[in-house]
Amino acid sequence: MRLKDWPAYPHQVDALVRAWQHDYPDQLRVQSLTQYTRHRVHALTVTDWSTGESGKKGLICAVPHAHEPAATVGIMDFLSELLTGRHLDRSESHLDAQSILSQCLLTFIPDANPGGRARSPEPFWDGQKHDNVTFQRVMFGIDLDTESVFKRVARWSLLEDVPARIGVAYEQVSEHEFVEPNRDEGSSLVRLSRQMSGQYCYDCQVHLHQTEFDWTGQNATNCMALLPTLQAELPESLQQANLALAERMIALWRDLGGHPLPEPRRFVYGEPHRQWFVNSWGDVERRIPSVTVEVQNNHRNTSPHQQMVLSSAGIRAAVEWLMESG
Repeated sequence: MRLKDWPAYPHQVDALVRAWQHDYPDQLRVQSLTQYTRHRVHALTVTDWSTGESGKKGLICAVPHAHEPAATVGIMDFLSELLTGRHLDRSESHLDAQSILSQCLLTFIPDANPGGRARSPEPFWDGQKHDNVTFQRVMFGIDLDTESVFKRVARWSLLEDVPARIGVAYEQVSEHEFVEPNRDEGSSLVRLSRQMSGQYCYDCQVHLHQTEFDWTGQNATNCMALLPTLQAELPESLQQANLALAERMIALWRDLGGHPLPEPRRFVYGEPHRQWFVNSWGDVERRIPSVTVEVQNNHRNTSPHQQMVLSSAGIRAAVEWLMESG
């Protein structure tokens, strides 16, 4: 894929959103929040609006982190298929867009922290230029005293910490404060997700992430589906729905030549991370199926194009699962 067909940076996403708003007003509606940095965080909702929204299957899908550009491009490519009938590289789509838009209402937040993404030195991470330690320093920043990777917390302040570099993963929310988007209720991601959930009825939530699988070998794992933080505490029916959705993703990844972890994995973090997730997403996890996608990042085994394809496949699997569910 050519870089001009790789809309990872905020100005590229914004340009596509404006063009699609103009060209497809009957399918796309846009709502946005403005970050402290003045970047716009978009929620892009697509359906056949001529038939309303009642009775349609609802999905909300987001990319929380600025260091996960292929997931953003995966969303934009999927949207391009639905709206234009073509992928971003102009190749023909084989999705049944008419059927999807007539049966579903889909909301996408393609970049929950464009202010962080704008600071990213690379449009993608392919493992060719940066080892994972260097990559993590870009992600979370550099500690001024130790020169190691800066701490990972839900919220921190320049009044208390002065890193040598501020990581792109953090969203600036005030003059002094920064948050990690999927761990703090004050982030644009959580605020916009809650705003959209108050407006539309969603039947499942998918978050698209990328991680540094450090396994090597021709068939090493390069994608996995994670069950929600509260999985073990949920009603049996919701646990089974989470498993079914995750397994659908795994099956599609296999069909596309990916190398997924064979079984869904529990999303397990120690404290205080677990509580941060519960504060931000516990209400959603208790209501609807919620699965997190992880696709390999910054590794020679998985090219940026493959990263994008696997991310987009996670969306497609969720949509197909929704359409087939009762």
